[in-house]
Amino acid sequence: MPEATPDGNVTVIRGGTVLPFDGTDRIVENGEVWFEGGEIRAVCAKGGYDAPPGAAVTAIEAAGRIVMPGLINAHSHSYTALLKGTVDALPLDLYMIRAIAGGTDRTPREICVSAQVDCITLLKSGVTSVIDHYSERPQTTAVGLDAVAAGYREAGLRARIAPMFADLPYLDTVPIDADRLPADLREFYAGMRPPDARAYFDTVEAALRELDTGSGRIGLLLGVDGPQRCSDALIEMTADAKRRTGLGLHTHMLEAKTQAAMRPNGEGFVERLARLGIVDEKSSFAHFVWSADDDIAAAREAGLTVIHPAPSNMMLGSGVCPMLRLVETGIPVAFGSDGTNCSPAALLETVRVAAYLSRLTEPDPDKWIDAPGMLALSMEGGARAMGEPGRIGTLAPGARADILVIDTRSHWHMPMGDPWRHVLFYEQGAGTEHVWIDGRQVVRGGAVLTVDEDAIFAEANEIAARYAERMGGREDFIARHHDPFRDMLLEAHDRDIGIERLVRLR
Repeated sequence: MPEATPDGNVTVIRGGTVLPFDGTDRIVENGEVWFEGGEIRAVCAKGGYDAPPGAAVTAIEAAGRIVMPGLINAHSHSYTALLKGTVDALPLDLYMIRAIAGGTDRTPREICVSAQVDCITLLKSGVTSVIDHYSERPQTTAVGLDAVAAGYREAGLRARIAPMFADLPYLDTVPIDADRLPADLREFYAGMRPPDARAYFDTVEAALRELDTGSGRIGLLLGVDGPQRCSDALIEMTADAKRRTGLGLHTHMLEAKTQAAMRPNGEGFVERLARLGIVDEKSSFAHFVWSADDDIAAAREAGLTVIHPAPSNMMLGSGVCPMLRLVETGIPVAFGSDGTNCSPAALLETVRVAAYLSRLTEPDPDKWIDAPGMLALSMEGGARAMGEPGRIGTLAPGARADILVIDTRSHWHMPMGDPWRHVLFYEQGAGTEHVWIDGRQVVRGGAVLTVDEDAIFAEANEIAARYAERMGGREDFIARHHDPFRDMLLEAHDRDIGIERLVRLR
């Protein structure tokens, strides 16, 4: 494994096409990016900055490359990295049964390896920051949190870990008539004991005090799951924890129509969370597909960020997020890959699909968002969701030195046109040549410097083989959910709730 570049050097990346993401769509040709000690010093044309007297300067030649801020993946689930290729043609509510079965009872080492499998893909596709809606079943533990944090810390990523938690039995979180299920399944769910909510908050708050976050790259968010999966008591406990800790909330919200169908009469989910003081500018909602007018208004009033994982929404048949409506309303939008068992952890693909999809929802081309606008949404919204607005997602003096260099000399980019459009519409992630996080080089020449890729993948393959063997004994259990859940889904989609988020061809 190559060695990572040591911290503390004055470094200049010179000769490339620089996209500063500084609130404009300007392009600096033959530009220079200077950084020192994890912080950017200057972004300028060639010769526009002089290093401090006596400084040792490391120069990186970037002719034929694009230099830009590292990408921000604002919604992922690291536990799914060991479950790739395990789902297909399943709507969310059936997908969840399989994902829960495959993600339960993991050792700390399995948790760490799963996170690092994702880290390798993230780094090699240019992602420097990630929000992990981390799941540990049956209960979030201190050793599990330490293991996932260690995975990110060793890989060198900037991460916010949002431990996912819900306390309602699964059948209570979907609008299904339980009598339609086989008797043994009903008995199975009836016999389940809810996880300990107090233990969850105690664990998160202890981690906030004790977790070794190194240079500050690792942090926490409250990750309590979508409100349809939470009891009233849990939501109230979340409000209390929010007031005590000041942490933001990262949660699923209105992902599928079956969730919108469970919306309580009168006050909506978003309005209630806002009234209790759970959501504010530090909070983010993933998906937000089946959001009605009052949900959107409440989200705008709270100042929260919406995360749009378009490919995952499409694979699971959840629907189309009203992204253009959110942007027009003034709601910050970021993008995330979601679980890697239903969408690859390739952030640019997520943003690209979101751009394409939005153009099928709006006939007026003047309302479409162009490449600089989509990429700016991703950076600004992602930085906000991470709690680092103005510090990441931009190349500006004083910002963190999270930097991506894309080699544009491949067939994908020949002949070269507008660099903004090339990043969004042509870059596949394979062009990632160099990556720095906090000024530390973590990818060089396309190779990850911080972890041993071959060793991690070999261990991951062994773990996945054990999971596959274990899942073989659960296939019948999972399969017997299909017919009653399919009926539930079709009935939900036949119900008129005043909004439509599926694309229906006529």
